[in-house]
Amino acid sequence: MVQSVRAIPLVEGGVVVCRLSDGTPFLPGGTREKGESVNACMRRELAEEAGFLMEGHPRWFAAHSGLSYNSVPYKPYAPFPLKAWLWGVAQGQLVGPPTNPVGAEQVASVSVLSPEAAVDLLEKEGRGYATALRYWMSLGAPHEF
Repeated sequence: MVQSVRAIPLVEGGVVVCRLSDGTPFLPGGTREKGESVNACMRRELAEEAGFLMEGHPRWFAAHSGLSYNSVPYKPYAPFPLKAWLWGVAQGQLVGPPTNPVGAEQVASVSVLSPEAAVDLLEKEGRGYATALRYWMSLGAPHEF
């Protein structure tokens, strides 16, 4: 049922936030490939979108589900019409630029912000990033850098 993962990537000094070329901020994540585990998907998406090397395994802290608004699955192997997203926290380090594979979101910049500053930046984005980040913060987790 899990189609996609979203990350709160942590490095020394804060939360990694990505931006598209139009300036839209987001937290990295994306759709699983055929046969890919959720942990492997998180690792791949973090490298592609943030140049982030995940250390260890993500800590999953939230999930949400919904019905697709499309008439066919997003990918032939993807769950349909019910799908779910997992949210996890991943510790690691920035090791290079985003790999920006062809056909994927093209990330223009990556920054490290305090959790509070990341919430402020993501608040107007509208895809739930700030809500997820606030929820994670409510768990008392920001001190785990």
